[in-house]
Amino acid sequence: MKSIWMRLALIFMAVSASGILISTILSLKEMDYHFSLYLSDVNQKHKQDLVSLLQEEYKKEHGWENGSMLKLEAASLLLGQQITLYDRDGQFIRTFEETKSAAFSNLSEDMIPITDQGELLGYIGIRYDNAGVISLEEHFQIAHTNAMQWTMLALLLIVCLVSIFTAKRFAKPIVMMSDAAMDVSKGNLAVRVVVPRGKDELSSLVETFNQLIQSLQNQEDLRKRLTSDIAHELRTPLNTLLAQTEGMIDGIWEATPEHLEATRSEVLRLIRIVSDLDQVIQAEAGALSISRDAVDLSKVVASTLDAMNTVFQQKEISLTSSIHPASWIVGDEQRLAQVFSNLLTNSLKHTSKGGEVMVSVINKGEFIEVNVTDNGRGISHKDLPFVFERFYRGDRSRNRESGGIGLGLTIVKGIVEAHQGEVQINSNEGKGTTVTVSFPARKE
Repeated sequence: MKSIWMRLALIFMAVSASGILISTILSLKEMDYHFSLYLSDVNQKHKQDLVSLLQEEYKKEHGWENGSMLKLEAASLLLGQQITLYDRDGQFIRTFEETKSAAFSNLSEDMIPITDQGELLGYIGIRYDNAGVISLEEHFQIAHTNAMQWTMLALLLIVCLVSIFTAKRFAKPIVMMSDAAMDVSKGNLAVRVVVPRGKDELSSLVETFNQLIQSLQNQEDLRKRLTSDIAHELRTPLNTLLAQTEGMIDGIWEATPEHLEATRSEVLRLIRIVSDLDQVIQAEAGALSISRDAVDLSKVVASTLDAMNTVFQQKEISLTSSIHPASWIVGDEQRLAQVFSNLLTNSLKHTSKGGEVMVSVINKGEFIEVNVTDNGRGISHKDLPFVFERFYRGDRSRNRESGGIGLGLTIVKGIVEAHQGEVQINSNEGKGTTVTVSFPARKE
């Protein structure tokens, strides 16, 4: 099986080599075309110069004498051409470069008339010795072709080396992610992939991969904590019930109304935990049962405040409100009351004596916003992203009575989202917390 870098290298090589070959072929074709035009122009210029030369000699000597012959012989040697002179009647006079006549025997003769002011003086026939000595122009053409071929070979070699290097470098993060994924599948969540330099899609993919592993590690930590918390939460009341029941059986703990009430409280605590877990599971599965009634959110909040006002007074915490009247939404009144009850309970638990809790309901037209603000201990920056996780408690040293079991905000989030709403938390450790819940306003 070919590795990914090898396949990438082969693709780069194929594309680059195709481009180089096509460019080389087109360049050679273009060179041949223009070189042919150049030779044609040069030959035409030689013919014109030769005709002009013969015209001048004919005028001087009043005929085809020795001067013309010497000029033609020199031209034949210089140009490497067989030149034949004819008179005005086309009668043969003399051929120059006769020693190479065999080389010209199969070539057609180019007959050129020689005139002077419209008077025909004679003809010259020219044959080109292409099988003889290579001309300077042909040397140039051969040198150009060879240079193009060597350049093509050098470029192909460079392309192969660069393709292999680039493919390996490009594929390295992908291979590392593949190896890391194998480690993760074996349970090693501490592995990370080095992010490549640069801000491109590949570095973004590696960063996202690392974030995914970090998220899995966080989820694994939460799972372990969840298992431990569920065991602890259920073990405490069950142990209490077991002790009380064994005490009654052994006769060392009388079944008085007070003792039975204590047993009942532990049973209710178990029921509450199981009920909260059931709500969380339904919310996360999107199966939470929600009524679709017209609900005045202002009245729901005001009713919850009245129900909890006594508890706040007992702890000497100020509970104030600013409620916009007639803030209508579509939803389940009982579920909504549970949301605000949980939020107020959290503020009560985490706000010290003499503190303040402020609740506001604001009608913003498109949606209704409810803010619950306290000046309690706040939430640390590292804990804030996980407050909606099941059983999450940032301060592990808090007891269950003050800290709860970590399901309240999870339930709040599930109920709010079931109403197509949103919930956000802003907090500064040591200064307080603001929970903002918004719901779509009911359309008239």
